[in-house]
Amino acid sequence: MKTLQITISACFLSIILLLSLNTVLLSAQSISGDNKSDSDSTSVEKPVIFFENPNFDFGIAYKGDKVEHVYKFENRGNATLEVKKVKPSCGCTAAVLSNNTILPGKTGEIKATFNTVSYGGKVKKTISVLSNDPNTSNHKLTISGEVIEEISFKPKNINFGSFRADNQADKTVKVFVKSQSGPDFKIVKVTSSKPYVSIDTSTTKDQNGEYTVTATLKNHHEVGRFSGKVFLESNSAKQPKTSIIFYGVVEGDITINQRRIYYGTIPEGREITKKLFVKINESHIRILSSKISPDYLSVEINEKYEQKNPHCLIETKLHKDAPVGRISGQLELTTNSEEQPVINIPITGEVHKANKPE
Repeated sequence: MKTLQITISACFLSIILLLSLNTVLLSAQSISGDNKSDSDSTSVEKPVIFFENPNFDFGIAYKGDKVEHVYKFENRGNATLEVKKVKPSCGCTAAVLSNNTILPGKTGEIKATFNTVSYGGKVKKTISVLSNDPNTSNHKLTISGEVIEEISFKPKNINFGSFRADNQADKTVKVFVKSQSGPDFKIVKVTSSKPYVSIDTSTTKDQNGEYTVTATLKNHHEVGRFSGKVFLESNSAKQPKTSIIFYGVVEGDITINQRRIYYGTIPEGREITKKLFVKINESHIRILSSKISPDYLSVEINEKYEQKNPHCLIETKLHKDAPVGRISGQLELTTNSEEQPVINIPITGEVHKANKPE
């Protein structure tokens, strides 16, 4: 009996020892596995692009200035950084990369130049930096600020409006010209790009240095839209030469609301219709016939002469068989008007090859 108890105790002790040993082995395997995982994690090589100042605010710049800034970046990873492309958001901004391959721990530069000539007020432009950084493959840089004009016009453009060719009186528009330089500002010379727009050379100046320039439209009877510029020379250091646009419409027997029919860029095999509104200014005027080219275009005229506001609605259709390439067509309208017997309207656009389904 005593021998049996000793045997059972020995077996129980052996079981406890085996369980303890198994636990130790499992723990060791777990620690080994964790260490291996950590080792695998730290062994992954990848580049990391880092810009300390990705957003640049230039404050205030004068219209026409070129704002320059250098963005510095670093490769904080453990693999070679490859900058694949630097892409500004518009043509007004240029970006030059110092080197497209940056070793770990090394730095690079992107020199950006923003041309303010076409802008006014607050602006914000972006530059996309495309690289092989797996976490930030497309890094965005910004350049922002406010563009002000050394010389400002009020109104900004000269609009002579719309008027009939056979009922034209002289049209005068006054423009107020002001400079940031204040009372010292002086206009030296003012000229017009068109002979039918004259400029009052005896420009007046008030005590605040603001000038009044008077533009007058005289004896212009050619039917259609017209435009031009008034050129101004001054003693301004920033803008010694500047200009203001003028425009207007001389209406004949027929007024068309657009200069051309534009289809834009469309995929091949698509049929598209464009509409053209034609205003009839005299009750006896009619469109007698129409002709359109090339042959993959067709035209349909919906005549509404008897309404209070007589007009025609013209629909031009681009057919599915239009070939790939530029659209260069023309719509010709023949009328009974003496001043507008034939009206030609250009038709433009482009047909591109359609993407084939995968």
